[in-house]
Amino acid sequence: MKNNEQKEFDSVAFFRGIKEKLAKKMEGMTLMQKREFMQKVREGKIKIA
Repeated sequence: MKNNEQKEFDSVAFFRGIKEKLAKKMEGMTLMQKREFMQKVREGKIKIA
């Protein structure tokens, strides 16, 4: 039996949006540029909004 509750926050849609934004920003980058970019994102130097 499944509960059908209305979600206030849809995590799948949220993270899919972030993934698409990252893909657009990383388009055309080399592997080393992607690594550096993602490291800066993880450190909080680059914000994905």
